[in-house]
Amino acid sequence: MKLFFLLLTLFSLKAFSQPEQVLDGISEGSFMPVSGKYIVSGWVKEDVSNQPVSYSYSTITVNIADGTDPAFYSLALNPSGAIIDGWQRIAGIIEIPDVTQMGYPHLKIALVCSNTLADCYFDDIRFYPYNGNLKSFAYDEDTQRLMAELDENNYATFYEYDLEGGLVRVKKETERGVYTIQETRSNNPKK
Repeated sequence: MKLFFLLLTLFSLKAFSQPEQVLDGISEGSFMPVSGKYIVSGWVKEDVSNQPVSYSYSTITVNIADGTDPAFYSLALNPSGAIIDGWQRIAGIIEIPDVTQMGYPHLKIALVCSNTLADCYFDDIRFYPYNGNLKSFAYDEDTQRLMAELDENNYATFYEYDLEGGLVRVKKETERGVYTIQETRSNNPKK
C-alpha cells in the first residue's frame, strides 16, 4: 500500500506516488480547521493497462484524531464520475466536529493507493470551506504565461500559445470531456 499524509490546506501535487517507507522522516503537524463543513476534492489517475470505467485503488481519507487510535472521525472519498483524459475526480463534503474538548486534535489527509503492482497519481488536491469559493491558476515556469485555470468545481481551462507567445487555443474540461472553446490563427506577411 502506498500513501502520503498531507497537512496543508491548499496545494497541487502532480503525478505523485511514493512508497510508504519514504514517509518515515515526516512528522505530523498540528493543522486543525475550525468546526464546520469543508469540501475535499482532487483528481486521480491509476497506472493500469486497461482503462476501467472507474478507478478502484485510489482514495483520499480524512481523519481527525487526538492521539488516540482509531481516529475520532474518519471518512474515505472514492473516485466518481467519468474518466477524463485518464483522470477521475474525487470529491466530497466533510463535517469537522467541534474539537475544543479534545486534548491535541489534528487533521490528517492521506492519499492512498492500494494497488501494490501499479502507481496512482494525485493532482489538484483541494481543502476549503463549504461556503467558500476557490479558483487556482497554473503558470509556465519559464515564460510565466497562464497555462491553466481551475474553476470552483476543480475543472480546468487550458491555454495554449504559439511560438511568438500569442494565445492560439482555449480548452475547457467538463464532466463529458475536454472541449476546444476558442481557437485563433494569425500570420504575419513576409516583407
